Amino acid sequence: MIETVLATVALGMVFCWRTACRQAAEAAPAGEMSAAAGVRRLPEDAVLRRHVLAQINNEIEAGLAPCPSDSVLRRHHQALVSAKLQQILAEFGSRPACR
Repeated sequence: MIETVLATVALGMVFCWRTACRQAAEAAPAGEMSAAAGVRRLPEDAVLRRHVLAQINNEIEAGLAPCPSDSVLRRHHQALVSAKLQQILAEFGSRPACR
């Protein structure tokens, strides 16, 4: 139940963040827009950034098999999730992963 609520809140925050970015891009002058068009950035607010990272992490884990119970396999699973998270964060380009 709580996971559903948290996922809904995080998804809503991501939607608000994307809407705010789109509105900022529309309001930006043409010179600034061309420079920042290909760069996605994590939110500056720590709480919103944490929710965005949690949402990305949940999306990655949803696309994979369930986490195994064996310790070695679990470690490999967590390494795979971490590598995919780093790959997505590299697309953002502005900040390293917060751990």
